[in-house]
Amino acid sequence: MIITALIVIIITYGLIISRGVTRIPPWASMFFGGILMIVLGVITPEEAIQAVNMDVILFLITLFVFASALEVSGFLKLLAYKIIERYKEPKKVLFYILLYSGLLSNLVTNDGVSASWTPVILELSRNMGISELPFLYALAIGVTVGSVIMPTGNPQNLLIALESGVKNPFIEFAKYLILPTVISLIVAYFILYRMFKKSLLQKNINNVINENEIDFDRRLGYFSLALLMISVILFFTLSFFRIDILLGSLVTSSILLLITQKRREIVRRMDWSTILFFIGLFIFTEGILKSGIIKYIFMYLPPPDNVASIMIVSILLSQVLSNVPLVAIYIPIMISHGNTSVIDWLALAAGSTIAGNFTILGAASNVIISEASESRGGRGFNFIEFMRYTVPILIPNAIIIYVFLVFLR
Repeated sequence: MIITALIVIIITYGLIISRGVTRIPPWASMFFGGILMIVLGVITPEEAIQAVNMDVILFLITLFVFASALEVSGFLKLLAYKIIERYKEPKKVLFYILLYSGLLSNLVTNDGVSASWTPVILELSRNMGISELPFLYALAIGVTVGSVIMPTGNPQNLLIALESGVKNPFIEFAKYLILPTVISLIVAYFILYRMFKKSLLQKNINNVINENEIDFDRRLGYFSLALLMISVILFFTLSFFRIDILLGSLVTSSILLLITQKRREIVRRMDWSTILFFIGLFIFTEGILKSGIIKYIFMYLPPPDNVASIMIVSILLSQVLSNVPLVAIYIPIMISHGNTSVIDWLALAAGSTIAGNFTILGAASNVIISEASESRGGRGFNFIEFMRYTVPILIPNAIIIYVFLVFLR
């Protein structure tokens, strides 16, 4: 089974890496890889069904409901106009996309910001007459770097907060990770601006649409925002009582679809290709686990007894398993090694999160942005190109967080 699973891994990652030639999007390649795991007998159909984490799938669906509703209402187009109107210069727009997306991701998760902000970026880049690529990378890097700060920044942070036994996780995360994250966002901006400087100089903002021309359904837009804010409040409230935060978003998103007259359009414009990516990823990951490859790999990895080893392992293995499955596997391993230090758990949270700036598969938010852009006529991320723009940011980001965690240990 190890050999068969390796063949499936090579085929799947080969398709993703050669995306520029094959034109096959990552979600189709990953879904195909998951199905291959079943067809070739690595896992049974029953095991594949059980492997699909419905909590994650349903949580994503609720986020996409809000993102789609805000787009259908015209609110996201209005937001794009307001950003251009306020900051005007492309380099300022780049900075504030990076900053705002990073900070907001801690309230509605990096996946939620990725889904809702991608249409905004496409709209503002078209109105400014500039390629959307630098802004899409600013979004991808912003939500990855910024979502480290809070347990609600991303699913793996929340998993660590709930399963590690860390007391007062919101306070502990913020206390140790706010400063290195803010520094990392600033460093990321200067690196990103240097790489895209020529593109950002080609500006033409004379064709920005008039605000009065925007078809904004205020009732739907403000109602969606109100329910989204209620969802955010419930995230914090329910997590303190250790109640599944999925419950809050399911209630609010279902109310939105029940009340609005534009429910069919909202559902049609949701990012269903990303849902297929996750289904394929869960089945694909289960095949890797059942084959025994991961146990074999862990035999040769350093034990999780220091910040450096935890961060390196989580960054590298997140590229194979994605960060959420990696954390789910790594938590019991750390517990079995007696890891009770808050700093060790924060190293796992930080490493598995910034892993999203290594390859496109390091974080689901990368795939969400890429697919949301392509489905609206924009550019997606190319595997090799993605690394060229993000790895120069990942390296200083990892060093900054490592230094802070070691110093504070």
